[in-house]
Amino acid sequence: MTTADDDLLLHSNLSRWIELNGGNIHKNLALHTPLPSPPSDVKDSGQEQDNKRLATDYTHRGIFALTGPITKGEELIRLPATLALDGAALPVSYCGDVSETTSSSASVPNRPRNASNWLRCISSFMHTLYQLEKDPKRSSSVADKATQEQPSSVDYAHYITSLPKQYDSLLNWTTWEIRSFLAGTALGVNALQSDVETKDAAAETSESQHDDALRLRYRTTVVPYLKYLQQNLGMFLSEEDSSNNNSSSMNSNERETKRQKRTEKQDVNLEELYPLFREGCMCISSRAFHMQLHDTKKETNVDNSVTNYHGPYLLPYIDLLNHSPQTSPKHVTTLRRDTDGSFVMIAERNIAIGEEICHSYDVGSPTSQNESNNSFTSAQTLQTYGFVDLEQTPIIDFFLEGRDKCADGASSSTDAVLTLRSSITPAVLTKSEVCKSCEELSQSTYITEVRNLMQQSGMLEEGWEYWDLPSLSSRDGTRGDALNNLPDELLISLNASLPDELITMCCLNFLPDETLDELLQDEDNVLLNAEVLEDFFLGKLVLQAIINAVKAKLKSYKVQVNYSDRKEDADATALLRVLNEVFENENCLDSSSLCWGENVASDARALSKLKSSNVRNNPGVDKFLYGFVVSLEERACLIEIRKKACDMIDQI
Repeated sequence: MTTADDDLLLHSNLSRWIELNGGNIHKNLALHTPLPSPPSDVKDSGQEQDNKRLATDYTHRGIFALTGPITKGEELIRLPATLALDGAALPVSYCGDVSETTSSSASVPNRPRNASNWLRCISSFMHTLYQLEKDPKRSSSVADKATQEQPSSVDYAHYITSLPKQYDSLLNWTTWEIRSFLAGTALGVNALQSDVETKDAAAETSESQHDDALRLRYRTTVVPYLKYLQQNLGMFLSEEDSSNNNSSSMNSNERETKRQKRTEKQDVNLEELYPLFREGCMCISSRAFHMQLHDTKKETNVDNSVTNYHGPYLLPYIDLLNHSPQTSPKHVTTLRRDTDGSFVMIAERNIAIGEEICHSYDVGSPTSQNESNNSFTSAQTLQTYGFVDLEQTPIIDFFLEGRDKCADGASSSTDAVLTLRSSITPAVLTKSEVCKSCEELSQSTYITEVRNLMQQSGMLEEGWEYWDLPSLSSRDGTRGDALNNLPDELLISLNASLPDELITMCCLNFLPDETLDELLQDEDNVLLNAEVLEDFFLGKLVLQAIINAVKAKLKSYKVQVNYSDRKEDADATALLRVLNEVFENENCLDSSSLCWGENVASDARALSKLKSSNVRNNPGVDKFLYGFVVSLEERACLIEIRKKACDMIDQI
C-alpha cells in the first residue's frame, strides 16, 4: 500500500523534474492517497463478513490542494511539449516483411507500410521501459539530477515510477468477469474475440481470451515495426548489440553474417518484450490524451516526413488527476494546449484547501477558437479508461420510473428518453443476427397468417399483393452481393429511427427476384428507407423480423451463475452473495444460482442499491457496476427500437 512518504517523495521528484525542464506545478498541489473508509456493519442482512471481505483497501490517489487554497485563474500545471511521452518523432513509413503478418509461406521483404500514431506511441513507451529495465540504476541517477539546479535531459524515470502498479483495464478482467458482467454487450463480445478458446474453467481466472488476441496482435502488427526500429534506429538493442555495432572494419561477407545473426537474436528479443507491450496497451488506453494545437502546427519526425500528430500523448503529472464530469461540483479544470505546445491546466473556480483537483476525461479538446465537447459513452469510457462514470447514470432512473412499465420489456415514455444523454451506449445488431431472424420468420406460420389476413380482408381485390419468398440459396447470387455491401454491424441508438441499413437488410431477404433485379439494375448498392414499409406484406415481414431479432438479442444479456462453479474463488463467492442480497432474491432461480440481465427493472433497482452500498470501491463490485451500466444502456436502445417497430407494425 502506498504511504504518505512515498507520495511525498514521488511528487517532489516528479514536480522538480518538470520544473527543471521549463514546466510549472502550483506550489499548493500535492499527491495524496486518502485512507479507505471502514465498512459499516450490516447487522440485519447477515452479510457482514462478505461486506468486510469485499471492502478492501481499494482507493484512489490523486492530486489535492493540500498546503493551501488556490484562486480561480491561477495556473495549476504547465507541462512542456518536450516532456510528453509520444510517438511523434518516430517514422511513419517503414518496410516490413509480409511473412510477419500473413499465413502465406511466400515472403515479400521490404513491403512499404505506414505506422499509426498509436503504434508509434506504444513503441516509444516500450523503448522507455526497455531502457529502464536494461539500466536499473538509471532511476536513482535521475533522482540525483532532480536535486541539481541545472535542467536534466529528458528522462522518464520519475514518470514511469509514478505509473500505477496495476491498471484499471479490461485486460485485467478475467474471462468469467467479461462473460458475466458484460454478457451480450458489444464490448464484451469484442473483448472475447480470439482464435484461442478457453477450454479450462480454471483458465478463466487467469490470462483471458482477450489476452490471447492481444498476443496475436503484437506478433503480427507490432513486432514488424519494432524490428524496423531495431535495424534502422538502433532501438531495443542489448548492451552487447550496442557495443559491437561498429562494422566499418568488416568486409561485406562479415557484415552480412553479423546482420543475419543479429536479426535472429532480435526476433527472440522482440517476442520477449510482449509484457512491455501489454503494459503499454493498458497505460495508453487508460492514461493517454489526444489533443492538437490551435494553429494545427505540423511536426517533423525522424524520417523527415511532416505529420499532424494529435496523440496519443502520455502526460507526466497530468495523468495523476482523477476524473469528474464537467457538470459535477468536483470538476475544477480542463486540459488545454497553449500556443507554444505546452499542456496547461488553469483553475476554473476557487479551490479550497484539501480539495481534489479533478477534470473530465471525456471532454473533446478544442481544436479551434470554437470549442466543442464530445462525450464518451459508458462503453467507450470503460474500454478507454477502465471505469464508468457512476456519478451520471440516468439509465437507472430511466428504468425505475413507474410509468415506464419496463418489467415486461415495454418501452419508456418519450420524455424519459429525451432526458438521457445523447451519448448513451448504442446496441449492436449484426448482419448474421438480422438474417437469421429473417430466415426463421420465412419458415414460420407468420407468413401464412399475413397472407390469410390479406385474403380475408379483401386487400387482394384492392390491389395489394403477396409473393413467394426467395429461397436461401438465392443469397449466393445478386442478392448475396447486395447483402455483402451492407455493414456487418448496425448501431442502434436510443433516439434514432429504424436505420435504413436495417430495413434494407431485411428487404433483401424478402423481396422477390424480379423486384430486386429492378432495384439493382442501375447500381450495385441499394439503400431503402421506411417508405417501403407502406407495402402491407413487405412492411409486416420486415418489422416482425426486426422485432424478433431484437427479442433474440435481448436474451443474450441474460446470465445465470451457479454458486458451485465459483466455490474455489472466495472473492467471487462473496461478491455473488452480496449481489443476491441487493437483487432481493427476485432473480434467484433456486438456492444454488443467481440470474441477472433479464428483467431491466429488477436490474436497475439492484444497481441503484449497489451504487450506494457500503461495499463500493471494491474492484469486483465496481466491475459489476461498470458492465451492468453498459448492459442497461444497450438494452434501452434495443427496447426503444423494438417499440418503434411495434408501433409501426400496428399502424400498417
